[in-house]
Amino acid sequence: MTEGPKRSTFRRRYEEMLASLRNEIITGIWAEGSFLPSENDIAERFQLSKNSVRKGLDLLVSEGFIEKIPRVGNRIRQAPAGVSIKFGYYPSLFEEADLKALVDEFHKQHPLIRVTMIPMPSSHAKPTMRDFMETDDIDVMAINNQNFELFAESDSPPELLEPLQPIEGVYPVLTEPFMRDGNLYVQPFLFSPIILCYNKQHFSEKGLAEPDSSWTWDTVKKTAKLLAEGTVRHGFFFHYLSDNRWPIFLLQNNVRFHRSNGEDKQLNLDEAALTESLQISKELLDQVFPPFRSENDDDAEMLFCQQKVSMILTSYFCLNKIKDVDFSYDISPLPYLGTPRTLVIAIGLAIHRNSRNKQAAQAFINFMMSDNTQLTIRQNTLSIPSLKSAAEWNGHGKVKLPSRYFVYREIFPSFCYHTALNVTYSELGDIRQRIKLYLSRMEGLDVFS
Repeated sequence: MTEGPKRSTFRRRYEEMLASLRNEIITGIWAEGSFLPSENDIAERFQLSKNSVRKGLDLLVSEGFIEKIPRVGNRIRQAPAGVSIKFGYYPSLFEEADLKALVDEFHKQHPLIRVTMIPMPSSHAKPTMRDFMETDDIDVMAINNQNFELFAESDSPPELLEPLQPIEGVYPVLTEPFMRDGNLYVQPFLFSPIILCYNKQHFSEKGLAEPDSSWTWDTVKKTAKLLAEGTVRHGFFFHYLSDNRWPIFLLQNNVRFHRSNGEDKQLNLDEAALTESLQISKELLDQVFPPFRSENDDDAEMLFCQQKVSMILTSYFCLNKIKDVDFSYDISPLPYLGTPRTLVIAIGLAIHRNSRNKQAAQAFINFMMSDNTQLTIRQNTLSIPSLKSAAEWNGHGKVKLPSRYFVYREIFPSFCYHTALNVTYSELGDIRQRIKLYLSRMEGLDVFS
């Protein structure tokens, strides 16, 4: 018995059929009023079943390319007018998702929808993402779980974002930060926990056991000192002031801010838990870190690629910056302080509620969330797509994986968002400034009161 084509092969043929027929109609190969070949002929041309061809033709009917004439065939209609949508994106997605290739493929499959790409800020810097959406008529945008609060803090539910239908097969933990009042406002697209990345050669040279899930921060400190070689190489480093890094120490020690009952809702917390969390940070900064003043998270990957540090905290997104190194590296769960926990960064896609091209914007999201696109991301990058079937694909892609790439599956129970601290993302900035004063010995713990 001959087996049918694999799911990925079928999807590729199906999408090729749709793209080819659309383009042939638009370019006049099939003139208005003429008929497409029979379903049998189309099935033979694209090596698909008649049921698959019929499904594709139904889609072309809904898009206005053809009309079905009973017992006659599929007649070409005048090609519908095209639309343009503005897509606000993080520039880092060019590397993290191979974004240009994805948009090029979208244009191929949807020739009547043109995507104009607008770079967006990844932080709360002015102008914010909200400002862009309000002033630049953004139709669809990439937005991470932290920036989502730019919309959710001001309006609950967020008035600028269109409610979306959850997609079956997306990891459930990824929808959590994008929900308000039971509605989903951002479709999870990619995600990454913060992990430990290490140079396997350095560990081998020193005869040291590689990191595993039993490691604590004390283990890191001791091992980092053994890996260091004077001023030439340091054992461990990360950009401490990143809001995807320093909160980890508080989360692992079960720090949770509380709000006073007064009108100002002032934040307060258990000073003992905070002291212990910050003490670990102090020891790392004083005893282990190189005297390098980093500006952002990218500095850690830069030093790692230069083999100036042996271990870094990083994300799967940032692994795309080191994928071409000429030495062996691997990844491991984060070391822990009290409770094994890690921060998760989720990037999703949202539609402007006032967009005049919602249907085209939804078509773009549907494409980005399709099995084929999500699998393409998994095959061509080190980022983790949000669709479980794509994320856990275990074939050979174009990018060499670290041997423990799938370690994220082991640490799902440790996934946390900054909201577990009971603070908003805007409040994190204020807490960070206080931590800077404390770690610089310019203020005592009373800076948090």
